[in-house]
Amino acid sequence: MAFDIQDLFRRHSEELRRFLRRRGATAETAADLTQETFLRLLTATPVAPIDNVQAYIFRTANNLSIDLARRQRLMPLVDSSDDVLKHIVDESPSAERVLLSRQELVLLQAALNQIPERAREVFLARLEGDTFAQIGRTMGISPQSAFSQMLKVMMHLKLALDRTHE
Repeated sequence: MAFDIQDLFRRHSEELRRFLRRRGATAETAADLTQETFLRLLTATPVAPIDNVQAYIFRTANNLSIDLARRQRLMPLVDSSDDVLKHIVDESPSAERVLLSRQELVLLQAALNQIPERAREVFLARLEGDTFAQIGRTMGISPQSAFSQMLKVMMHLKLALDRTHE
């Protein structure tokens, strides 16, 4: 199911940011959660048709804000002592998964090399954890432009991966 993400973003992003602000998010967090919501919509593979896209968007944003609140609540409870680390289960991937992941990385690197440098910089900055507002300030562009660049990169990479899984 394909959506016109840019049109949906234009029509619903402000209302979604206000919704998230009312739920207690800072302006910057609300902006990031809004953009993350639309990235999720872009990469989603729903099991059933989405009848009400606006409700789906708001539910996704609500779930992301709940997940963020949970992570923030749990962070102070995490004990990084060596005793705790000894009890963590080894979740190392199988040899097959390692091989498949390496092949996907080669494919993604090739696809990433096809992307214009500026868009690639936005993508890499976001991977490093920078917010779209921070990326915008650093690169001298608006946060919306940074988000738009990120969308283009994500769509390009998703198409590259989809071609290999066909």
